[in-house]
Amino acid sequence: MFNKVNIVININCLLILCLFTFSASSQTLRVGLIDFPPHLSFDGELKKSPLYQYVNKILDSLNYTVEYVKLPNERAYLELTKGQLDLLLPISIPVNKGEINTPFTPIFHSVPGLCFKKENFIPILSATHRFDELTIGIPAASSPVTALTNSKAKLIPIKGENATSRGIELTQRGRFDAFYHPSPIKVYHRNSPLYKEVACSYFHGYSTPMHIAVANKLSKTTTDRIHKAFETAMQKHSYEFYFASRK
Repeated sequence: MFNKVNIVININCLLILCLFTFSASSQTLRVGLIDFPPHLSFDGELKKSPLYQYVNKILDSLNYTVEYVKLPNERAYLELTKGQLDLLLPISIPVNKGEINTPFTPIFHSVPGLCFKKENFIPILSATHRFDELTIGIPAASSPVTALTNSKAKLIPIKGENATSRGIELTQRGRFDAFYHPSPIKVYHRNSPLYKEVACSYFHGYSTPMHIAVANKLSKTTTDRIHKAFETAMQKHSYEFYFASRK
């Protein structure tokens, strides 16, 4: 009799485990992506972007069906707050976006800078008096460093998709004196076709945490499961380690 009871209990446990696994694997996650080169770049094949690769590997291990959606900055925040997205990445915490749920450890930290046409290059950005009278383009979703917002520069937000690419283009054409880039390494390296035309400086000492935002509608069970998977993965190999160690 005792053995029969044990068998029944074991079968019930197995059924519960199978039901939970099926439930997780049948759930679809809608993940919004914001253009943030070089971590996420809409200019090339998305699957080659390192942040996509890192995040997708973690979510894939949880057996979710994942739908990735490329979105311009403003619409991405709107879709998240309307509950049309489950996750959104990468984002800083903008002061004018209301309450954004970011329960996870920041996925990486970004050091921003300014990009100029080479003939207008300012190498040391701590000399903020040199920003006076400059017109500087800024991606609408970015939160500029205080050294810039407290200066006398004229700051022009760039809305819509591919804001970073358009900002660089407008700087090259002379519409902007400089462009605030959240990650200047994208354009300022020797293999970049823009290397001979554009020069970038960094706001050393400023580091912006970049987050994965979670929709308020996502259940606590799902949120906790994803949270645990990310924390485990990042303790083993952080995204920043993964990014730096790529061949």
